[in-house]
Amino acid sequence: MNFILKSFIFFVGYITFAAYVSLLERKLIGRVQLRLGPNKCGPLGLFQPIADALKLLFKRDSLKNHSKQSIFGVCLMFFIALFQLTLIPLAKDIYVLNLEYSLFMPMFFHAVFAFSEITIGMRSKSKYGVIGGVRGYIQLLGSHIPFILILTNIALYTKSLNILDIIETQNKLPLIVPLFPLFIVFFITSLIIANKTPFDFLEAESEIVSGIYVEYGGILFAMIYLSDYLNLIFISSFISALFLGGYQPILGITFLPPIVNSIIKPIIVMSFIILLRAILPRYKQEQMILISWGILSLTALAYLIVLI
Repeated sequence: MNFILKSFIFFVGYITFAAYVSLLERKLIGRVQLRLGPNKCGPLGLFQPIADALKLLFKRDSLKNHSKQSIFGVCLMFFIALFQLTLIPLAKDIYVLNLEYSLFMPMFFHAVFAFSEITIGMRSKSKYGVIGGVRGYIQLLGSHIPFILILTNIALYTKSLNILDIIETQNKLPLIVPLFPLFIVFFITSLIIANKTPFDFLEAESEIVSGIYVEYGGILFAMIYLSDYLNLIFISSFISALFLGGYQPILGITFLPPIVNSIIKPIIVMSFIILLRAILPRYKQEQMILISWGILSLTALAYLIVLI
């Protein structure tokens, strides 16, 4: 019962957090573009995520227009996006799952999440959705290899396959200091995994009209929308856990509770990822493959050879 209650609290908290990450994104990009962003619904626009959620939940969207496979893909995407967050400890004694080999579990979640995105696109009746689904195959190939190599490097360097243990090894020095080039490689790989600018090929609103999501509305789009931001939260939290010390003190500031550190660091990473959307143009897919296999994978492989 304790596990069920803890999971429920985590899930409700992360879903609420994901809704307000969308507000953070709109506010930051608005500031970059000299706009205010959402500011009409509640003070400073704080009720805008609630208004958006209510609109999507009560918006009519006939499920009969979608195949069983596409509905399954949406549900699978939402479940994976939510469940993978249980791997991230918020403090030494605050977590849902603490698996012995938790470091490599995100590799499995990434593959399943990508599979659900491909299913959503390929089962679409729109050619734009199908094009987005095909792009998903290429993006999976481009991100999986450097992702595996980097996790292997971290496992060898820290001599652990447990995320909580890896965070504990950073109590004096975060891994970003000794492994800074690997951090850059992992950050770029994370952008590919999370389908974020400049590698947002699946959605690509300027090219394929929201891509794999073009035919979805109502509750299904709400689940897709939340899944995207939940995945962004996970990627940012994973970067924080592996390279920034997770819940360890920030710059020697010890008076902050560990759970506060676990929130502040991912928000900083997320803010930088969001700002890239307003700054960088989108790469071509062949450029993404060249960067992934020709630069990211080779850099991670070189580190691996040195560590071995």
